[in-house]
Amino acid sequence: MIVLKKSPDQTGDRSENRRYARTKTSRTASLWSLDQRLITRASMVDMSAAGACLELASPTPLPSRFTVRFESRSGPNVRIIHCERVWQHEAMAGILFRESGSKATS
Repeated sequence: MIVLKKSPDQTGDRSENRRYARTKTSRTASLWSLDQRLITRASMVDMSAAGACLELASPTPLPSRFTVRFESRSGPNVRIIHCERVWQHEAMAGILFRESGSKATS
């Protein structure tokens, strides 16, 4: 008797070997070039300790390095994170957090 197993894509099992677990989120952010120009706004689809998946407001090509600014939900503070584009397909992009912890007030 021959038993055929379905591939993960056929069974709907999309388990992946990732270093950090992802968490679904709906935070909004603005993406800025390193020379302080607004690139676009985005919604964060999910994130991990190392990076995030973003849905851009428009399919604007992202530079290889940029900053993401998150406004605080409880005050005027803004958190700035330096990032690197890992992949982009139209208005979806995967980013890697390169440096974090910067805070500014606006």
